[in-house]
Amino acid sequence: MKTVARRYATSVVRYAKTNVLAIVLLFVLLGLFLELAGNVWRQEGFAWDAPLMLGIHRYSRPWLDQVMLWVTKTGSDLAFVFLMTLSAWLLYSGKRLEALFFIASFVGAVSLNYLLKLLFARPRPEVFPPLVVARTYSFPSGHTVAAVSLYGLLALYLWHEGLRVLASISASWVLVVGFSRIYLGAHYPSDVLGAMAVGGIWLIIMWKAYTRLAQDREMPRG
Repeated sequence: MKTVARRYATSVVRYAKTNVLAIVLLFVLLGLFLELAGNVWRQEGFAWDAPLMLGIHRYSRPWLDQVMLWVTKTGSDLAFVFLMTLSAWLLYSGKRLEALFFIASFVGAVSLNYLLKLLFARPRPEVFPPLVVARTYSFPSGHTVAAVSLYGLLALYLWHEGLRVLASISASWVLVVGFSRIYLGAHYPSDVLGAMAVGGIWLIIMWKAYTRLAQDREMPRG
């Protein structure tokens, strides 16, 4: 019995050492989300939300409006199209595990975000007339969570494959989508920041699960 307990403790310590960065980042993101969520739950608001939105809105231009309207679609309709295309290509390439995780990451994150929106029921901002019509609640930003779960996971996968430039572009796109939601007046900055946090938590969990299963897949049988 003591031997089993000792082996278990050793495995836990070994896992913590090899995953220290992910564990630290997980707790940082969790702390950030809880801080934001607590404020939203108490309906206290953030003093920096409206000034940031107005500061961004000062630079709005008709041509930039059209660009941001397209960008924001990459966190909703176009994200789904991209996901289906990517999954089909992965399946065609024989990478079923990868295809499964991209679909699970996206669907799971979107579902979690929907539940969080219902829980917090934060009204949409009315700082300036929004350029898009949104009928759901505001916190966290669904487009941003979707972007983190899809383009964030793609960034990790591309980085793991050695495609560093493409990985950086994919990761940066998450920030672009989040910015578009603020620019269009659809979300407070705190909505986007909360979405980054909860999306990041989900992303870490999914990536660790994927890498573990991928390692098991590569292990020789018998």
